[in-house]
Amino acid sequence: MLFKLSLSNAKRSIKDYLIYIVTITISFSLMFSFNLISNSKDILDLSDMMKNFRIAVIFVSLIVCFVLGFLINYMVKFIFKRRSREFGLYLLLGISKKDITKMFIIENLILGFISLIISFFVGILLSTIISSIILNIFNAPYIVKLPTNYLEPFLLSLGYFILIYLVVLFLTKRRIKRLKIHDLLYLDSFNEKNNLTKKKSITTFIISLIFIILGLIIFNNEFKGIGIEPNTLLVLLSIIMLIVGIYLFISSFSDTILTFFLKHKKLKYNKDNLFIIRQFNAKIKTMKLSLGTLSLLITLTLVALTFSLMFNEIFEIQIDTSSPYDVTVIDDEENFNKYIDYIKKDYEIKEIFTYHEYFNDINYINDNLAYEYTGWRGTDTYLRLSDYNKLLELKGRNPITLDNDEYYIHSSNSSYDGIIDIINKLDTLKVGDKTLKLKGITDLYYTSSWSYGNGFVIVVPDDVVNNLKPESDTLVVDTKEETKEELNNDLINILNKDICETDPDTGTTYCYASVNVFVKGYYMAMNKSVMTIMDFTLFYLSFIFTVVVGTIIAVQSINDAVTYKKYYDTLNKLGLSKRTILKTVRKQLLVYFLFPVILPFIINFFVTLSLNHIFVNFLPTRFSYLFFILLSSSLFLIIYFIYYLVSYFSFKRCLEY
Repeated sequence: MLFKLSLSNAKRSIKDYLIYIVTITISFSLMFSFNLISNSKDILDLSDMMKNFRIAVIFVSLIVCFVLGFLINYMVKFIFKRRSREFGLYLLLGISKKDITKMFIIENLILGFISLIISFFVGILLSTIISSIILNIFNAPYIVKLPTNYLEPFLLSLGYFILIYLVVLFLTKRRIKRLKIHDLLYLDSFNEKNNLTKKKSITTFIISLIFIILGLIIFNNEFKGIGIEPNTLLVLLSIIMLIVGIYLFISSFSDTILTFFLKHKKLKYNKDNLFIIRQFNAKIKTMKLSLGTLSLLITLTLVALTFSLMFNEIFEIQIDTSSPYDVTVIDDEENFNKYIDYIKKDYEIKEIFTYHEYFNDINYINDNLAYEYTGWRGTDTYLRLSDYNKLLELKGRNPITLDNDEYYIHSSNSSYDGIIDIINKLDTLKVGDKTLKLKGITDLYYTSSWSYGNGFVIVVPDDVVNNLKPESDTLVVDTKEETKEELNNDLINILNKDICETDPDTGTTYCYASVNVFVKGYYMAMNKSVMTIMDFTLFYLSFIFTVVVGTIIAVQSINDAVTYKKYYDTLNKLGLSKRTILKTVRKQLLVYFLFPVILPFIINFFVTLSLNHIFVNFLPTRFSYLFFILLSSSLFLIIYFIYYLVSYFSFKRCLEY
């Protein structure tokens, strides 16, 4: 009998809270699909770095478990509160509290298991789609096939589900145990207490702004630029201040804005403003703590999305900066043939080019650069004009011209500002018996492989290098096929024999090969791996956060339609048309949905602006971060708008309009 009643109530709950059931199903589907992907041999074999994908998925899944636990616990409390009168009547009819608890727990377990079972089938489909996207990123062949390793992902997902529901249902059991008949009969009319007077609300609102502004200032000061180590304690302090500021802002904003409206009669009595702001104020007071948490989740979502998009652009640029050619090797020229012979085993060579780097007795740039702009090399690096133009040609760039008494500086983004600071000292430089004047300086299309350990090269006419000392030899190989990650390791093994040293005192062998071999396939595999791990896990996390926020606000909005239907019916009887009432409903829902979003958008802008101080040297322009903010905000708002539409049409259905 108890199970039949639980099953009947579960069916009713599915109908009333369909959006919640759909969200849980989608969330568990994503969790299962990522567990399948992180155990897929096809994905893990894409590169050595992809082995970390599994660790990242487990870590993110634990965060998702915590967020889903918050959602499920919130919804269980919400459903119980809505049905508290029903449970109070059960007690009056003689049904024991123990049986009521069992019935309610069974109901929620039925809903949970239905979502879990559906999620396994949806998760398999999602894993197939996501796997094809990842393999496409790596340009790997892909045949549509179902995953074969189900057991471990299934047990892991089931374990997450059991963990979440054990904790939530344990808390539910404790909650019900403490309630009496009187509490149950009047629980649905209980709201969060608001201990703030109007004066205290305004004071709290001002304090919240101070916390948020100071938190953003401290955070910004700790991320001044590349190479400057931020103070971990101060960064942590700024984050804590932002979190506290968010909660204080949410709890005090509605009273502050209400006070403002009531003082301005033009705003107060303009159309339906008074009705909307009163409804808004009442709603915020009933769930200010929950909205504070939702606002925090939205902030994390936006920051995670923006951070992911920014890093994606950085990795694309870094491939060209780190390894613009298929193979680059720095070694003695007499050793080049063995590298060429080895490459020929698996690749068809299109072009081979070798060049020399030189240094001068006087370091005009390195000795004058500020410390944060210098590399470890310590000597200025010179290239012959013909070699430099050939390197540009291999990158598809136009050559430059120099007169016999001119020189040119090609700098990285990270060193450019430092060189500009000392440009007055670089009008001329002397190489042997020749004096050269500066023709120009650029930071476009620089690659670190031209001069490893420096952030710049000095380009001089060919005959000038006769007065310079040779520093290193470099081999550049262009292949017909795309190079692979394995070639990098093979070339390092060859190079190890030449530049490994053994310490006679300790017997320890030190090798420097990794900084002298640049294989494009290796950097592409590494960057694509990091990009894939970061992008997919952060998007996974962001999507879960977004749907959780959307679900809670949507369910609360739909509940308002049921609870306050009588108010709208009264407005209709007073002469307002249904069309006008629905317009008011749209405005009311829009205010309710936008309220927890506004502050996160502001915080995301300033946090990204601070991080841009570090990443600006690796991005196309100084203002690229604005595009990432716009794109991440758009991605979030698309999903968020879907929940707004669902809320509106559900609200409309409840009003029977």
